[in-house]
Amino acid sequence: MASVCFLPIKTEKEILLSRHSWLLIYGKNDGACSRAIERIGSSVGGFFSTAVRRLPSNAVSGDLLAENDLIIIGTCDDNDFIRSLLCEKTIATPEKPQGYSAYAGVSAWNAEKDMVVVCGKDDAGVLYGATDFCNEYLAAAIFDDGNQLASVSQHAFFENPLIRRLPDWKKVSAPSVEKRGVWTWGHVIYDYKRFLDNLSLLKLNQIVIWNDHAPVNANEIVDYAHSLAIEVLWGFAWGWDTDCNVSMGMDEASVNALSDEILEKYEREYAVIKGDGIYFQSATELDCEYINGKLIAETVTELVNITAGKILSKYPRLAIQFGLHANSVRNRLDYIAKSDKRVRIVWENCGTFPFSDKSGKDLTVKESEFENTLAFTKKIAQLRSDCDNFGLVLKEMTFLDWTLFKHVPKTAIGVSDEGFIQKRTLEKRRLWRFIQANWLKNLKYMQALIKAVVNLRRDNDVEAVIEDGLLENE
Repeated sequence: MASVCFLPIKTEKEILLSRHSWLLIYGKNDGACSRAIERIGSSVGGFFSTAVRRLPSNAVSGDLLAENDLIIIGTCDDNDFIRSLLCEKTIATPEKPQGYSAYAGVSAWNAEKDMVVVCGKDDAGVLYGATDFCNEYLAAAIFDDGNQLASVSQHAFFENPLIRRLPDWKKVSAPSVEKRGVWTWGHVIYDYKRFLDNLSLLKLNQIVIWNDHAPVNANEIVDYAHSLAIEVLWGFAWGWDTDCNVSMGMDEASVNALSDEILEKYEREYAVIKGDGIYFQSATELDCEYINGKLIAETVTELVNITAGKILSKYPRLAIQFGLHANSVRNRLDYIAKSDKRVRIVWENCGTFPFSDKSGKDLTVKESEFENTLAFTKKIAQLRSDCDNFGLVLKEMTFLDWTLFKHVPKTAIGVSDEGFIQKRTLEKRRLWRFIQANWLKNLKYMQALIKAVVNLRRDNDVEAVIEDGLLENE
């Protein structure tokens, strides 16, 4: 009697999987564009437990376009297929820097296939579009029934959106705040790659690292940050220390001598490493207006102008940020208005939430206090004209453990032992829950503040202080 061979019956999921073959078509494959390719490729590949095939646009034939579901990413300058889709009005043209246009739906080359397109205005826009496709679109699409993006509450289980017809999606997006970043101490960056990866996932594009000494792995940090479209500014003090002590004298000779020391330190430590600028703080983090009979606002302005003049005469393209605490100068803005306009003032301690330092305490914002904060912020936003270099530092994040603080020269940052990181994570997550609850409770105030500034100005810089939050694992 002949034996009978039974072929296994394929499940519906297996049949659907066999019908889809995703091909990722890219333009450039370096810098932020390469990160976008990795981000989309790994996200899509995760739905199939296999890698997604990737090809440059100049290696793709007409047959491949018709036979595959497509993911097409890049800018109109580096991807021919994106240019044709723009001409056919399949996707909109992104107009603003860091902006993107995205599409998901029926393929332009085969109506039986699906297509995803991310078109960036520039390389950063490509990365942000890829990020939103993964974090926003796919996150919603896994709950979808194939007809439209549905809410989480409509489904009790996940779907694989890439084995059915994709829900239609079109989006054009660009940031209203040009510079979006964090300020952090360098020694509490435990894994610089994961820290920067998470900044990128939040679509942040700047980090100020205050280490008071240039780290020995500075160039590696900057290279990795640039691959994620993130700028790095190195922070060090100008006549100020971590105990808010003023080390400079208040007379003209002392200010001149200090400016020479600052220039010497910049040239010795920072001019010889990679970076996108420097950030400094000086003698303003005090609650008094005078030191030794002289106005802090007047002396700080004098120091900024003399020192910036010396540095910028030798390094005219250097970006300089001045972390200015409003405590000691808020009633003396006429002096601050005279500071060198080439220096971007980044204002701190300008009032109640989101400027105030009350982490670890329950924070209830009084409407009257916020209105005062909002009025002051509008005033400083145009202090040196509406074209001013202007920024804000938002607080209410995590604090530093000052009992363990010490500046150490000639060290690497962001390369801590993984076991230590995991132990530290358990401690920090409890703190983050409390701080996030405070932020969610008062989020409307931060949104109102940022919207007001954006309406007043075309160029803005917003930084959030994360003193020791282990952002790597959040």
